[in-house]
Amino acid sequence: MIKKLFRWFSGHQETAPEPLQVGGIFGRMTPEGMCEIDPSKMGRDEIRQQLAALYKRHNHAAGSLDGDLRKEAEMMLDAIVHCREKYVDQAS
Repeated sequence: MIKKLFRWFSGHQETAPEPLQVGGIFGRMTPEGMCEIDPSKMGRDEIRQQLAALYKRHNHAAGSLDGDLRKEAEMMLDAIVHCREKYVDQAS
């Protein structure tokens, strides 16, 4: 996902990257939906706290021996990174 975004922003890819897609109960939700954040109703600190809690949970699951759990955790970590870059780490 990150490599696709980098290629798109670098001009190496003509079309926009595909939206982040996750299987299972998440379907085709946006990263914001996966992280359960609503930027129109949540402040920067509230978003940061939500993402930190999710990161702690899914970072631990990323080391699981269960392949399905590990795959879901990696997808969630990608969504968390996306949301953090977009809503928390942006220049004020």
